[in-house]
Amino acid sequence: MPRSHDGDILNTYRYLRAAMIALLVMLLFAVGYQWWWETGHSCLLGSVSAYYFTPARTVFVGSLFALGTCLIAYKGHSDAEDVLLNFSGFMAFVVAMVPTQRDNGCPGLDYFPTQAQLASLVRNSIWSLIFVSVIAAGVRWYLRRDLAPGGMDRGGVIATVVCGVVIVAELVLFLTARASFIAASHGIAAATMVAGVIAVMVLSALKVEQRQAGHRDDNGLAYKRAYVTIATVLGLALVLAVAASLLGAISDHLIIVAEVIIIVCFIAYWAVQSRELWNLETSGDHTEGRSTTRVAA
Repeated sequence: MPRSHDGDILNTYRYLRAAMIALLVMLLFAVGYQWWWETGHSCLLGSVSAYYFTPARTVFVGSLFALGTCLIAYKGHSDAEDVLLNFSGFMAFVVAMVPTQRDNGCPGLDYFPTQAQLASLVRNSIWSLIFVSVIAAGVRWYLRRDLAPGGMDRGGVIATVVCGVVIVAELVLFLTARASFIAASHGIAAATMVAGVIAVMVLSALKVEQRQAGHRDDNGLAYKRAYVTIATVLGLALVLAVAASLLGAISDHLIIVAEVIIIVCFIAYWAVQSRELWNLETSGDHTEGRSTTRVAA
C-alpha cells in the first residue's frame, strides 16, 4: 500500500518538534555536565552563554544552529506565527555565532580566543549568514513565483515589520560599528529570539480553542491556560535576565538561573503543544498535518 503523503508531512512536523526538545535537553545536559563533573560542581558560570568558552562550546553552538534550523523549517499555523518562528530561528544563529562577554569566574579554562581571533570568527560567521540568507530569500521568491497571489494577513505584516526592524538594526550595527556589534548583538539576539517565542505562545493560546473545537477530547481551555502560564513565566524570566544583564551583578548566578527557566519553559511549550496536536485529524487547516498546499505556501 502506498504511503500517505499527508502522513509523511505529519511525521515530519512531529520529528521537528521532538528534535527541538532533544536539542534543548542536550544543551542543558552539556552545561550541567561541565559544571558538575568537569569542575566538580565547584564553579558555576554566570550564564548558559558563557559556556561557549568551555568544552561545552560544541554542544552550545551545534544545538543553537540545529534549533534555529528547526524553527525556520517548522511552518507556523498563521502568517504571524510563521514570521516569528523564522525570526527566532534566525536569531538563534546570531546567538551561536557571536559569543557573549567572557566570564572569568572559573579559573583554568583555556578556550578563550584573543580579541583578534574573536573578531575574525564573528566576521566570518555573520558574512556567511548574510550570504546564505540572501540566497535563501532568492530561492524562496523563485519557488513561489507561480503561486496564486495572496497577501499576508495583518498579523503577519505587523510581525514582519517588527522583526525586520530588529534584523536591519543588527545588520547596520555589524556594517558600521563592528566592535559594538560584537559587544551587544548576542544579548539583543537572545532577548528578541525569546520574545519571538513568547509571541508564538500567545498566538497559539488565542487559537487553541478554535483548533480544539469539535474534537472528541476538547481540552481547549486547559491548553490555553497552560500556554498562558508558560508564556508568563517565560516573560518574567526574560525580564529578569535582561534586568540582571543591564544592571550588573545583582547576583553572580541570577542570569543563568533565568536562562535555565527560559529553556525549561521552551521545552514545556513544545511538549504541551505536541500533546495537543498529536491526535488531531491529519487533514484540514486547523491541524498539525496541514494540507500540502498550505504548508508550501
